[in-house]
Amino acid sequence: MPPSTLPLSLSAVRSVGSIMPADMLLRIFDGRDVEGGRPADYGAIGTRSVEDEAERLWHELRGAWWVLRRTLPGREEHGQLPADPTRSALRGWVEPLFVALGFGRLAGLRISGIPADDDPGRVFPMTHRYQRLLITVAPWDTELDARGRDGSASPQSQMQECLNRTEAHLWGLVTNGRELRLLRDSTSLAGSAYLSVDLEEIFEGELVHEFIGLWRLFHASRFEVLDGEPPSTCLMERWRDEALRSGVQALDALRQNVEEALAILGTGFLRHPDNHHLRQPAKVGELHTALLRLVFRILFLAVVEERDLLHPPHTDPRTLGRYADYFSFARLRRVADRGGGGGHHRDLHTTLRIVLDALGLEDGRPELGLVGLGGLFTRTEEDRCLDGASLSNQALLRAVRRLSRVRDPGTRRWRPVSFRTLSSRELGAIYESLLEDLPEYRPADHSFHLVHRAGNARKMTGSYYTPSSLISRLLDTTLEPVLDEAVKRGANQAANYPELDEADTIAESLLSVTVCDPACGSGHFLVAAGQRIAKRVAAVREGTPEPGEEAYRRALHTVVARCLYGVDINPMALDVAKMSLWLEGMAPGRPLDLLAPHLKCGNALIGATPAQLRGGIPDAAFTPVEGDDRKAAAALGRANSLERAGQAALFDTEPDAVKVDNTTYAEGLHGLYAIEVGSLRDVREQEQVYRVWRRSADYRRAVHIADAWCATFLWEKVEGAPQPVTDETFRRLFDPEDAAETEATHTEIRRLRDRYRFFHWHLEFPDIFPVCDDLGGGSNGAPGWQGGFDCVLSNPPWDKLDFEDKKYFSVVQPSLAGIAGLARREAIAQWQRDFPEEAERYRSARRQVKSTLHFAGRSKGFPSCAKGLTVKGVNTLQVDHLFVELFTGLIKPEGRIGAIVPTSIATGAGAQELFATLTRDRSIASLYDFENLKQLFPGVHSSYRFSLLTLHGSQSPVPVADYAFFLHEPAHLDDGRRNFELTADEISLLSPNTGSLPLFGSRRDADLTLSVYRRFPVLWEEGRRDGNPWAVRFKNLFNMTDDSGLFRTRADLEGEGWQLRGNAFEREGSRMSPLYEAKMVHHFDHRWNGFTPAGAARQPERSEKADSEYAPLPRYWVPEDDGAREGLDTRLSGVGWDREWLYGWRDISRSNDERTAIPALLPRAAVGHTFPLMFVQRSPRLVAALCAVQSSLVFDFVARQKINGAHMSLMTWKQLPVPTPEQFEPHLDFLVPRVLELVYTTHDMAPLARDLGCTGPPFPWDEERRAELRAKLDAYCFHLYGLDRQDTEYVLETFQTAKGGLKNNEIARFGTYRTKELVMEAFDRAGIGPMRTQGVEHSRN
Repeated sequence: MPPSTLPLSLSAVRSVGSIMPADMLLRIFDGRDVEGGRPADYGAIGTRSVEDEAERLWHELRGAWWVLRRTLPGREEHGQLPADPTRSALRGWVEPLFVALGFGRLAGLRISGIPADDDPGRVFPMTHRYQRLLITVAPWDTELDARGRDGSASPQSQMQECLNRTEAHLWGLVTNGRELRLLRDSTSLAGSAYLSVDLEEIFEGELVHEFIGLWRLFHASRFEVLDGEPPSTCLMERWRDEALRSGVQALDALRQNVEEALAILGTGFLRHPDNHHLRQPAKVGELHTALLRLVFRILFLAVVEERDLLHPPHTDPRTLGRYADYFSFARLRRVADRGGGGGHHRDLHTTLRIVLDALGLEDGRPELGLVGLGGLFTRTEEDRCLDGASLSNQALLRAVRRLSRVRDPGTRRWRPVSFRTLSSRELGAIYESLLEDLPEYRPADHSFHLVHRAGNARKMTGSYYTPSSLISRLLDTTLEPVLDEAVKRGANQAANYPELDEADTIAESLLSVTVCDPACGSGHFLVAAGQRIAKRVAAVREGTPEPGEEAYRRALHTVVARCLYGVDINPMALDVAKMSLWLEGMAPGRPLDLLAPHLKCGNALIGATPAQLRGGIPDAAFTPVEGDDRKAAAALGRANSLERAGQAALFDTEPDAVKVDNTTYAEGLHGLYAIEVGSLRDVREQEQVYRVWRRSADYRRAVHIADAWCATFLWEKVEGAPQPVTDETFRRLFDPEDAAETEATHTEIRRLRDRYRFFHWHLEFPDIFPVCDDLGGGSNGAPGWQGGFDCVLSNPPWDKLDFEDKKYFSVVQPSLAGIAGLARREAIAQWQRDFPEEAERYRSARRQVKSTLHFAGRSKGFPSCAKGLTVKGVNTLQVDHLFVELFTGLIKPEGRIGAIVPTSIATGAGAQELFATLTRDRSIASLYDFENLKQLFPGVHSSYRFSLLTLHGSQSPVPVADYAFFLHEPAHLDDGRRNFELTADEISLLSPNTGSLPLFGSRRDADLTLSVYRRFPVLWEEGRRDGNPWAVRFKNLFNMTDDSGLFRTRADLEGEGWQLRGNAFEREGSRMSPLYEAKMVHHFDHRWNGFTPAGAARQPERSEKADSEYAPLPRYWVPEDDGAREGLDTRLSGVGWDREWLYGWRDISRSNDERTAIPALLPRAAVGHTFPLMFVQRSPRLVAALCAVQSSLVFDFVARQKINGAHMSLMTWKQLPVPTPEQFEPHLDFLVPRVLELVYTTHDMAPLARDLGCTGPPFPWDEERRAELRAKLDAYCFHLYGLDRQDTEYVLETFQTAKGGLKNNEIARFGTYRTKELVMEAFDRAGIGPMRTQGVEHSRN
């Protein structure tokens, strides 16, 4: 981060990096609205104010300063400072300064050094320590960031390294008497970060106000920590935390201001009388794009101007003055701050245009000291809309005011925006949040507005601003190991070739690292990665872990030009990414680097690979999608199939006729990289070379062939459409002399290319993905190319590949968005009839999404995700899942992947094949799951789960992966109790059918669950011939939506003469069965709930439960047998079930409910789909024992680790561990009688009782007795599952939440955790345990 002098005349203070936001420093210096700002907090005596106390000390120190300067005068010739052999500066100046700041005498704070935590032999030469604050006092003639005469690291570097490597210290002060610097532990940062105060300027310039601010900021009380408290509790750290929290709010406020500035500028241009050409509704999109680019430029200018990066070094002061007085953004800001309308003149806009245009010219404006920058200042077709347009001073100044200040939500005061400290990531976040806004022109008053899409709250609240703490953690696990390997390679190379300089060789190895973000947005990850690489390069070159600022800046400039790659589908987002990188790597007087070869616009998910091109056009390309003519699509598919079989080929099309070699294209880029850049003219030469490269006939033909392959999947297969490319004509496209297709076909290919933004990785980055036809099968992996990126980092879109009518119509026709369900579909149909042109755009938008899904599912580019579409209930794909599968093909075999994605990638049904593949391949290095409770992403619901996922390439498999779940903030990863390791075999043991991941809250949860799975197999392991030992079948009997036409209410039936008998209706020998819903049953209780005649849920009274004839009433009834296929009898006979009772479980459940796994036995009746049924082809006694185990607390504990969301899905239920029937046999005599007593409490359960060998009356309903029986079953199952007493107590304690849970609910009801007491008493009873289950351990082999 470049240095920044704070605004408001604090000329002696510089803030570098993100150590403390500028607005917080201003508040501290001002002494307002900050904690700890009272006189007593500074130890001021009596009634003196802070200002009075500081001013008193100012006078004392000023005298000491001038005494010192008589002893040590200013710099000698050649800028050398006089030596201080007698250390008069320390005794006569530094010590009094620290006494005045409240630290006391330095002699009492002296130390001999601080050892590193990770290497006690490494001792940092700190000279003093005040509680947890480290202090280094350097000699007077030593520069704080300069190496020592003996080659040792600079005082600042040593302090920074010490803070980074000692946990007990967060803050440090470094001074030489002339300058005072404040540093903080920066392990999560890349570049330098410190606050510097020029003491020389303050005391020689008589800057009293700045000294008062210095005293407020650096007083000892700001660093004091109570005994036993961590260093993070000091006031300085609390100030910083508050500033960071308010910074997110300030960022949202600035985003809002930028949006308002866009609207003001748009309206200003539209209303100016000279701009008739803009006042056309059709032009609003062009105007919006031009306005965004204009504001990009204004903000970029403001930032580089305040950072002193705009003018070359040694620019003539008179030239600088001319620019500052008449042309600078700072002047515009001053004029705007003074208020006033500005009038209808346009001179201010004209002046601004002179500057912006000059920065895009090769020669710049020498009379203003401006050199050509190029980059975003280069005029493009998108800017043409505003060429020659006029803007009044009034509109421009209003917009500048919006851009230059924000309202602090905490203090409710306006504060100036510090463009110097506004990071490129913050600017990127602001603009990325605006890219989804839609422009609107209102002709009535010629006004311009931005309209928010419905459901776009994420973008409106700054949630695109990925927190630095998350990015830092991900870089630690992905990029840092890659950089470590680069250092090793460089060191080995230098060792093998003694003539090479080791530092240069290692630096060059680091600069050869390539990092890509395939969904880069505004470049957050690329900026962070560039900073990490640059720090490593600078550290190697300087020989210190904490390099100086200048070395870091030089390295960063090189890294931006060489190491970073990005792709995004939105061209404006890509412009923002370039702006972010330009700001990071900019050097005074140098042009903006050409980034087009590395940052490209396109749809990263839709492209052709060499392997796909070699394979020709697959038949699946012609599968019809929404809007296609099925007959036409089928005919094309048949024709293509014949061509592929060779039956209709007219020409020889051997496989080697398909040439996809790209080596010549890679060679063509070498000339581009060989141009040495010193001026914008050199950049223009690079641009010309790049244009020629992209426009070469061979390259354009290669791209067009790949476009044709993609277009086939997206082709509209209807009558009248151009003839699509089939396999034969596709292969003929490789022959430049063969006119294989009509011009209409080629035109359609280009249209689809532009609409879908095809992106072919091996053609866009041929130097990264080399393809050589001569190597044949020498590629690495399915894509068919070699090489790849060293590291892929991304936070891809968290969206479904699905078209949502509500979002679409929220902008196009908001009245339709507000309608729901069938009514909306009917209204949309009518709207299409009324507005045929708009309807065509609607159908086109729907088709684009459906076709993209078709491509993803059928192109074989995403085989694992495509297989997810075959899972029952999965009808779409997650975009983030597709990106992760894409990433695996983009890295080198030894590369790394880091992604922030929803946790559903490890737990969801649609991702099960993808995650299983990653697990089998040993690709997963770590997965850290977060709940968004701390609003790390402000626009996302607090319950949403996302993960930091780290993957390895194929040549570096990970034997054991690291996991953590239920994290709320990155710091939780430092708690070792949350992390646990799992091997691929263990995941396969836990989820043999799907490979999905359980959600363990702690290492102990993982260990206990694994011990259970090692003991017993899952209910049904689908991949094994003997994997269904229970011979179980599953069925949803009645769907509550699809079968609702069969449902009858009580009023319906009674009106038709039916008579209620129990809870069934009868009439003339026919019977209407009650429809049980999941909410009506619970453990060992099919009478848990009923319904009133009005349809409200009703829990039976205890007296009703005691009545063995009582049966709760449902909401609906269905025919037992209607003589057709719809009745209950028919449906049960269809699964071969002839018993008079049923067994199933509740589908709706959550891991934080009082209970999660809730099976139940119930009478033969109709059952809704939220209570899936199990038809077990084993003896009733075994079914009863199975019910006992699946109702137990230990089984529930395991189920809680596996459930994600609000459903106990069939996928999950099958993969929960239960003994086999054979393993159950020794335990039936204990389990079955107790289950019978719990279940057989009504006459309608008599059939089950008879099947269990009981012919007596129902057992009485006795709450106390039932609690004891259930406790005995639970205790027995704890023993059965192999848990000891300590583990059993632990499991019982997990059944609680902050808002309730079993434990807290029972304490509220009974005054004690009754279940635990009863279970532990039964567990300890000699008659129960320990059980002999040594032979239960199972093997999956």
